[in-house]
Amino acid sequence: MTPAPHENETQVTLGRWTGTYHVPRDFSSPQDLQHRLDSIVADHLASACKSLLEQSFRSADSSVWRIRDLNLNFFLDAGFYDAYGIARDWGRSLAGKILSIIESGEVSDSILHFPNRAAFLAQFLADLAAGRAWGKWYYEELSDLQVLSDRQAICAIFLRRDPPAAELLLQIASIGRLETLLQVLDDNDAHLIFDLCFETASAVLPDDNAQKWAGRVLELWNSAPLRASSRSEDRFRDALRLLARTLSRFPAGQGDPQLRATIDGLLELRRILLEIRSPTLVDILIKNLAAGELHSAIELATRAGAFNSAEALAFFAKTVQGDVPWANQAAAVVLGESNKEKFLTSKTFAEGESLLSSFGGIFLLGPSLMALMLEELARSTAGPSEAPEKTAAILRHLTAVKCFGHSRFADSSDDPAIRLFSGFDGTSFRKALEYLNAQQLNLTGAHSVLLQTLFDRDESHAPVLFAEIVSIPAGRSVFLLRDLAREEWLDLIPISAKECDVSEVLRSSVRRISSISKLPPAALYLSDLLSSRIEPSALHQVLTSVAGLHRINDSTKEGLAAQLGLTHQQLAFRLDSARQNVPYFSLLGVWPDLEIDPNLDFLFTLVSRAALRHYVRKLFGFESSSPGHIYQNFLSGLSEIRRMDQRLEVRLPASPLSLILRMAGLQEQKYAPSWLKGMEVWLLPPQE
Repeated sequence: MTPAPHENETQVTLGRWTGTYHVPRDFSSPQDLQHRLDSIVADHLASACKSLLEQSFRSADSSVWRIRDLNLNFFLDAGFYDAYGIARDWGRSLAGKILSIIESGEVSDSILHFPNRAAFLAQFLADLAAGRAWGKWYYEELSDLQVLSDRQAICAIFLRRDPPAAELLLQIASIGRLETLLQVLDDNDAHLIFDLCFETASAVLPDDNAQKWAGRVLELWNSAPLRASSRSEDRFRDALRLLARTLSRFPAGQGDPQLRATIDGLLELRRILLEIRSPTLVDILIKNLAAGELHSAIELATRAGAFNSAEALAFFAKTVQGDVPWANQAAAVVLGESNKEKFLTSKTFAEGESLLSSFGGIFLLGPSLMALMLEELARSTAGPSEAPEKTAAILRHLTAVKCFGHSRFADSSDDPAIRLFSGFDGTSFRKALEYLNAQQLNLTGAHSVLLQTLFDRDESHAPVLFAEIVSIPAGRSVFLLRDLAREEWLDLIPISAKECDVSEVLRSSVRRISSISKLPPAALYLSDLLSSRIEPSALHQVLTSVAGLHRINDSTKEGLAAQLGLTHQQLAFRLDSARQNVPYFSLLGVWPDLEIDPNLDFLFTLVSRAALRHYVRKLFGFESSSPGHIYQNFLSGLSEIRRMDQRLEVRLPASPLSLILRMAGLQEQKYAPSWLKGMEVWLLPPQE
């Protein structure tokens, strides 16, 4: 039984009826009785059953049920005269059996349930694309499509418009089978389906929606790669990918002509920028569009080999609305996948070659990472591994991507600018992490190197320690030990959420810090949650390493604020900051199927966080900024990196607060990371 397209109409389909009639041996006309009963089944039973079911189903119920077989017994007087009465009786029994199955929610190999017709057809298309649809009993009604090829059958289902194409596309995406489907289709098929998703769209394009939809689509595009290739013939398959992502998040976009124009415009923009190739010309093109100089932009694109660009550039100029940083970010997103294919390193980056990246801000952090002895840390960690050089490059890369945060890992992990900076030359950073054996690494030794560096950098303050438990994604908890005087994170240790007593974790961590710090800790403060999970008898063992032990409460906060020279509000902010900031750096749970050793993840969280702290201390007034705030205001934006002789020239992004960087003298630096083996980095200010 399946509902028809109209909301209030119930459709009953009897695929095959097999009747066995039992009559007395002396019955005079069995063949005549058979014909009469067959006529009742053929002419009246389905409508009688449907009528009874309509009275029972809610009008809004769009469920689809597939029932392989029902066995029913009926009794009647062979001399009946009321065929309609027999049909009603049999229909009532049949409907009752169907209703009992539906009401019980019974599902088995012989009984299938789909929430609506779109879900049923989405499953059919998924099975068809995987080569396992035909021969399944519940697809019998679609058997007329067997004469077609798989791709033709897929298009035929969409062309039936039951349900609408956009709804069916969303259902396929929701069960995770869109990629399977797209592998069967060619780009012309994808073009047809994309058109069907907007066939009822109005021809009017409201101007006020242009940048709204562009921002949404670019955000979703940036969240994960569309695919592995940037070939132009994939354009409409990419259009379906973007449409499915967008409608999944913003269902009100169904049929919106501006959404279609946005997807078309951005994919055409990608084609144009890929054909231009030169980052310098792309930068000039964007500035022309932002300045409203559309004619100059079209001429430049044509001279660079990008033809038929007028419509797409006009769309982009209208969308940009004079906002050059926004336009640069958009260009970085649409070019991102083609950049990632290059897998550049300082060895393979050719003389005079340049590239665009939205993560070129990593080069701003270079001096801070060098001050933290990143190379020594990476080599110390990698020392016992089978391939220490390659492992050290992976660890440098891990530190760099962590600086941009958990939410940007998918896009930053294989970014060419970060590869150039770290020296990582593998084909996939994600795969490199999966194969990295943390058991072979010297994590403890590397942690000691980091602590020594942090304490050597500032010997003027005795540590004021604060220990707490912080929750992070993937249902995990970590023990965090901080130095509130320097505002540094000193130790991150995974703990079990069910582990009641964490006394040993606290004791060993404080002992390690005390043995390395130049001055013994002045005090140790415990958060309420941590205090509740420590046996009181264990605290006296901790006191041998610190001068005083306190629980954080209103009375101790007053003395702590005075000791640190902070206002009550500043102290409250500092104490609470880890709750938001630990999840920013951690890569645990970033992808469900990517497992990272927690100890490795947390050690390099300490390194990345320390690098951002070192960097932001150079920016007066931003010392307490969160890592997300640092990224948004100082590291975000489009950078151009060019190889010139033995140097990398990095044209820094025009980030929102790049003026502060200029005032701090951070935009024109030169440095030579030891891991780049003689390659020098020259930082250049954003182009005016």
